[in-house]
Amino acid sequence: MNRPLRSVSSWILGGLVFAAAYIVTMGFVLRKRFFRQSTEALAVDLPKALKFWKVAHIIGFCFAIDLAVFGSVLKFLGSSWLVPGIFFGLSLGFLLLWRPRQLAPSDVQPESATL
Repeated sequence: MNRPLRSVSSWILGGLVFAAAYIVTMGFVLRKRFFRQSTEALAVDLPKALKFWKVAHIIGFCFAIDLAVFGSVLKFLGSSWLVPGIFFGLSLGFLLLWRPRQLAPSDVQPESATL
């Protein structure tokens, strides 16, 4: 991507920064919600818990990759490497932060053990 440098509109840059902030916020909210639902469903229904667990990880991956796409768009429009590099770095950071984690059955409290 060795395109000639051009001035990128501040509206486009601001829009992408706003979209990136929204995506990161929604990534945290949705991942937390689906992980909580997977933990709650683990004691009752294992396939449903695994479905929520997979959805949480897919959302995290997709939202982290969206930041890299925004960086690619900026570079394609002719921006210098500084701003797209920030988007690429954030994308890598969120890929590492939102890496897959185990579905821990130790977090689940047994409903009520009756003997």
